[in-house]
Amino acid sequence: MTTSTRTLTQTLTYAGTIPFALFLLPDLPVIGDATMPLFAAYGAIIATFMAGTLWGMVQRDTQPDAKLLVMSNFVALACWTCLAFPVGRVTLIVELVLFLALLAMEGSRAPLHAEKPWYWRMRMRVTAIVCVFFLTRIVIG
Repeated sequence: MTTSTRTLTQTLTYAGTIPFALFLLPDLPVIGDATMPLFAAYGAIIATFMAGTLWGMVQRDTQPDAKLLVMSNFVALACWTCLAFPVGRVTLIVELVLFLALLAMEGSRAPLHAEKPWYWRMRMRVTAIVCVFFLTRIVIG
């Protein structure tokens, strides 16, 4: 990966945390008090994206782990299932757990991260940031 691609990957990844921060605000102009459902919906989108990223990584492995393929699908479906019910703290707690599960699943491939240690460090940092946003949103309601 070239330096410019690495920089773009990092920029896009960190920029992806901005909507989480915005949806912490209780009342945004035009949106009003719909920030909790928007927070949950954005969480489902990002978790689904991350599950798809994991799916793609596993597909490139020399010996793909079928368990990770199934679990990545489970995470995506679980996030969207959460949105079928009234959005509240339980939804956010489930999504938070799913984000941590995605990190753990990707971490199980840690020996494969040897060629890109910067990515794994970034992945852990961004997940920590997102988890803080989730915990904050859970507390403020």
